Amino acid sequence: MERKLWSSTLIWTLNFVFALGIASSVSAQNKSEKSPGASATGALAGLGSISGTVKAPKEFKAAKVYVKNVDKNVVYMVFTDGGRYQAVDLFPGNYEVSVTKNGFTDADVQKITITSGGSATANFTLKEGTYRPNQQMRSGLPKNEPLVSYDELYPPGHARETIERTCIMCHGPDFLPNKQWDESQWNAGIDLMQNPNDNAGARLVPGTFAAGEREELVAYLVKNFGPDSKKRGLAVPDEPIDEKALGKAMFIEYHIPPLPKGDRGFHDAHLSQNGDVWYVDARGLQVGKMDPRTATWTDYPVAGPQYRGHGLTQDASGDMWMAGHTAFVRVDSKTGALKYYPYDTEAKRPPHGNTPFVDSKQNIWESLSWANEIAKWDRTTGEVSLYKTPTDNSFAYGMVMDKNDKVWLADWWRCKVTKFDPVDSQWIEYAPLSRPCTMRRVFADHNGMIWYALEWPGKIGMLDPNTNKIVEYALPVKWSFPYDIQQDHDSNYWIADSGQGGALIKFDQKSKAFTYYPYVQRTDMPKIEVSSENSIWYTTRAADSKDQALGVLYPDKSKIQTLAASY
Repeated sequence: MERKLWSSTLIWTLNFVFALGIASSVSAQNKSEKSPGASATGALAGLGSISGTVKAPKEFKAAKVYVKNVDKNVVYMVFTDGGRYQAVDLFPGNYEVSVTKNGFTDADVQKITITSGGSATANFTLKEGTYRPNQQMRSGLPKNEPLVSYDELYPPGHARETIERTCIMCHGPDFLPNKQWDESQWNAGIDLMQNPNDNAGARLVPGTFAAGEREELVAYLVKNFGPDSKKRGLAVPDEPIDEKALGKAMFIEYHIPPLPKGDRGFHDAHLSQNGDVWYVDARGLQVGKMDPRTATWTDYPVAGPQYRGHGLTQDASGDMWMAGHTAFVRVDSKTGALKYYPYDTEAKRPPHGNTPFVDSKQNIWESLSWANEIAKWDRTTGEVSLYKTPTDNSFAYGMVMDKNDKVWLADWWRCKVTKFDPVDSQWIEYAPLSRPCTMRRVFADHNGMIWYALEWPGKIGMLDPNTNKIVEYALPVKWSFPYDIQQDHDSNYWIADSGQGGALIKFDQKSKAFTYYPYVQRTDMPKIEVSSENSIWYTTRAADSKDQALGVLYPDKSKIQTLAASY
């Protein structure tokens, strides 16, 4: 489900008594979890804290301080403000504490122990250096690999213009330089992108290349990213730093235990009625839940790869629904028992369920990306209905349902906002102001406005369904790839940047100000969720399999009332 704010179908469908019961339960839980003697840091009962200073031979702002619980494999990250830092609400246990900052050599790791309700101190001194951890992490390069300018990485010319509107528009600027392919390999890659019979269909449709453009493109790729080329990364400006805002913030990443066999690979997460965070492990073929109050995990394996999952939602009864590769997947949230409802599509390739949603009648809707359809599971009859999108190869991706049960889709490859009215089965398509573009997610805000995120060219937009007026805002860091956008309860908008911006970003629509919160690790965040306390939850899909985590950003750690996560 895209979000459960005022536009949430769950809030619209639960009766007042049920909603009041949940609110009372959450309030009671918060009161019991909060320490009677909590200080301004917001420390919770039974948890600890660490603080200290970071010094350096020259001025710096907002160094990253990593506080890793090695027993639970939970990583906390805070930022310095004026050379001081503090991390709160730490599980008791053994920790490794470290500091990084662009332009400095990392300080030695310190090992400490945090006791229940206790506090610790760790001070650091940085030395001058040339390592830029934020940049290296974004490019996926080791420390000794170079970061170069865009013009050096992609020499100007017509072929670069072709790459920008095809390869880079979807994959970003750091995908091609790490391939080192020969002519046959680059041609094979382009063939795959043009193949209409591939599972996901043709990304490059007929007419993409003018006469001679493909040959020119392949020659350019071989020359600059061939077998004899060096792996390089793109040097981009650092994100703007608001040290006061970052000094208040804290990230927590809960790392999932490895499977006995095979890799982990998160996709979407979903907050639940009882405070657990549910997740889809697409690579490991699992769906499961994590209790952030204890950092404990529970996996439920799906029946096979045909049911590989993507997105999640929860109905009013508490059952979870996962968008599976070939079926709706219903998960009993108490027992973990799974039940499957096939899409029964006539498409030649697997439908690939993407984003599920619950309407006001508790019917389940899902976008089917590879089939270019949306599907409905009827609560009364148990039947599945399919509706074909109006544009072929649109790759129906993120979906949201507004408070009037109208469906809104993000067409990833054809870059349109598409509306579907279930009453009369009518479609309306809206083109963003910026073209060409790619779009992953849409969101309906408190006032019924439809927001979208354009990975390319790094913008967010707002569509007013009443007037059809569109406004767009460019992100201030070049090579940002905004993936998702959501609204918090203070009417700020949060953006998951999966590109070179490398941050969760807060956008104040009134002031047009963007505040950057740099990521803990190199990853993307395919779906973000905002809790009732305005914490921002995400998954680390693009991280290494050993670093797969459910993460949360608390913009103000002094306001943490509970580690539970509900809408």
